Amino acid sequence: MKNTLFWIARLLLGGTFAVAAAQKILDPATFATDIGHYHLLPYPLTAALSLYLPWLELICGIGVLCRWRERGACLLIAAMCGLFFAALCSAWWRGLDINCGCFGHSVTATDLPLAIARSLVLGLLAIFLFRKSQPTNRTV
Repeated sequence: MKNTLFWIARLLLGGTFAVAAAQKILDPATFATDIGHYHLLPYPLTAALSLYLPWLELICGIGVLCRWRERGACLLIAAMCGLFFAALCSAWWRGLDINCGCFGHSVTATDLPLAIARSLVLGLLAIFLFRKSQPTNRTV
């Protein structure tokens, strides 16, 4: 039962990040526009983020799914979820009517409170998996 719970948690966290990343990798220009709607970063950073962040999400998602560098992947996902949470809260607080950009444009309308809750749950799930995964003592 315990292994099943961890497997489901890994599938949910890693799968969500891998699928979300794939949508954004296919259309970085739209993702850059979505990031720009937050009005938090200058354009050069927005453009760079739209190109590199989805690949980081994909690598971390695959890392969690395959249990490859799982602790590092979970730590990075938790950090990303914290940043996503802060950006989403900022947008909601300022009354912005935007697409969160979480899954590219596969989702046309975004309920920001739902996106905030999703980011919080995924971040907590990443922390849970980080704490429960065993550190490796391998030397390279």
